[in-house]
Amino acid sequence: MQIEIAFMVMSPWVCYLIAEGFELSGIVAILCNGIVLSQYGKPNLQTQTKKVLQSSYHAIAYGAENLVFIFLGIGLFSFKHPFEEISFGFVLGTMLNFNFARFCSIAVCSYLTNK
Repeated sequence: MQIEIAFMVMSPWVCYLIAEGFELSGIVAILCNGIVLSQYGKPNLQTQTKKVLQSSYHAIAYGAENLVFIFLGIGLFSFKHPFEEISFGFVLGTMLNFNFARFCSIAVCSYLTNK
């Protein structure tokens, strides 16, 4: 079980390093590695190993997502921006634009899915 977990965890990292060594896209290499592992690796794992990997990947993804948002929040106030202050209208306008763009995206995707 430990060898299976080590292989499933280290395989994307090694694939990324090889792609970067050849000056190719590491993200595309990890994506292709994930597709191959889901087709050939996942059916050959034990049930207990699948549960351990699923919870581990979920925890790592949650932590990485939180780090991205923390860094974005810190970056907003720690770097000098071309504007002097953040006004309430700017924040409100940004939030309205994001929500409108999301609404348009969901409406188009829902329409295409229903057709």
